Amino acid sequence: MPLLTVRAIDAHRPRAQAYKLTIDRGLQLRIAPDGVRTLLVRYTVKGAAVERQYRLPQEYGEGAGQMKLAAACAEAARIRALARDGVDWPAREESRLRAEVVAQEQASLQDGLTLQKAVREYVEKKRRAKDGLPLKARTKADYLAMVEPGKTSKSGRRFTDGELYPIAEKLLSSLTADDIRGVHAAVIKRSERQAVYAMQVLRAVLRWHGVVVPENPLGRDTAGRDRIVLAPAKGNPAPIPPERLGAWWRAATIAPSRVAADYYRFQLLTGCRGGEIHGSKRHGYKPIKVGDVDLDAGKIVLRDTKNRSDHKLLLSRQAIEIAKLHCTSRELDEPLFPIVDARKTLAWINERAKTAVQGHGLRATFASIAEELVSGASLKRMLNHAASSDVTLGHYVGKSEAQLRGGWQVVADYIETASANAD
Repeated sequence: MPLLTVRAIDAHRPRAQAYKLTIDRGLQLRIAPDGVRTLLVRYTVKGAAVERQYRLPQEYGEGAGQMKLAAACAEAARIRALARDGVDWPAREESRLRAEVVAQEQASLQDGLTLQKAVREYVEKKRRAKDGLPLKARTKADYLAMVEPGKTSKSGRRFTDGELYPIAEKLLSSLTADDIRGVHAAVIKRSERQAVYAMQVLRAVLRWHGVVVPENPLGRDTAGRDRIVLAPAKGNPAPIPPERLGAWWRAATIAPSRVAADYYRFQLLTGCRGGEIHGSKRHGYKPIKVGDVDLDAGKIVLRDTKNRSDHKLLLSRQAIEIAKLHCTSRELDEPLFPIVDARKTLAWINERAKTAVQGHGLRATFASIAEELVSGASLKRMLNHAASSDVTLGHYVGKSEAQLRGGWQVVADYIETASANAD
């Protein structure tokens, strides 16, 4: 049995300086300040006097792509057993991988595979590991835009080139660490968030094509001092201020364009993403249609949403009233909210209510209200956020339709009460 249990290992947290734990004979765990847990196997090859160290290719952990404790102990035992027989397996594996890299680089050079071609192939052939589904149209468009030159508008305005466009025509086999650093340095001047996204896309494409860039600043094997640190994504919620919520709702009920105003009210009541309601012709997303609304059951099923799952909206009384108004005397295949340019209406509402909320801010407003009124499990499901990485929510916590509908209803009642109490 290993010297340490999973629970004992998990009790150790990152410190200011990296440190190591011995978790089994010849097996150590290095815990870095950023939380990365690296497995190290120490072994001595028969006939050699120097002890060697090999880093297992997977990080320690219970998640996808990580190595569990039992598997790590077994792998360490295998490597050490071979070493006692005079076989340096890590050295052989390293030689094999190097040969594969050389072969891949040669094949890439022969095929003339540029970064732009590599991205195009990636977005067409990439399949998600957890469900085998292709990338969403919006994701494909975002990735492709990174390797394209900026477009020119009808007025002659020239838009900025894609983040990775400076190296789009470069052969993958000739891509260098300096190329990657140069692109990152240029993009970060525009936006740190865009720079992180661009580097994440570049890293994914390189890995998918099996391309190894020497001293790659995005690689895990690169020394920390030479690595580009990609900060985790952070949201920037901009909900309606609580003290202006009632005024915003009142203004929305009297806005000149009823269709656009009701669309925004419906978004606030449901917490939907705007594209889930009005669709997107550019990316082929269909809007909610009259025939999608089940008024008797008070629900709408959104198909193939952002996280590639269907999402059931259990409408509050207020949301049903809005949906019913726009379903009456309409054809089943017509959009529920046939809006053309809703931004003018939102600007009118904001001006009257003295707010500055934008479309996605209504989803943030819904979440901010619900966070104080419903459980975290209910809120996550109401917002249609994936629970696959959350064992508790994904495998143990169940919520009935009645419970979830109650969540949407309490949010709607809160908004209505705020409107009634507004000055």
